[in-house]
Amino acid sequence: MQDPNVSNLIIKIDVRKNSDYTIVSFDGDLDKLGLELIRQQIDELVENLETTYLIYDFANLNFINSEGIGYIITIYYRLLKKEKILVIVNASAHVKDVLQVIGINEMVKLYDDLKAFTEAINKTT
Repeated sequence: MQDPNVSNLIIKIDVRKNSDYTIVSFDGDLDKLGLELIRQQIDELVENLETTYLIYDFANLNFINSEGIGYIITIYYRLLKKEKILVIVNASAHVKDVLQVIGINEMVKLYDDLKAFTEAINKTT
């Protein structure tokens, strides 16, 4: 059994060469403990983001709670002030349901996968 005082959240940041997006892949649980582990990395990334899009890849995100959702909203508004765009790809059905019930999908665009995102932005350019 996992220790409730230890988070298993890991992130990987992938800045794509010759593209206009940066991907942050989440693996684990986006909760209070997880946020404590990643907040500084994400804050620094957002502060110094050079690409137009910041993509949260939730393919391996198991769980998200209200603190994780609140942080997504915070990042969304910080990026908006910098004329940058937050999107989410690869959310599981459960995570997608949570985001839609809360209404995050009204602010942050959800895509089934990275290919769907790249096809959508290629249509607009």
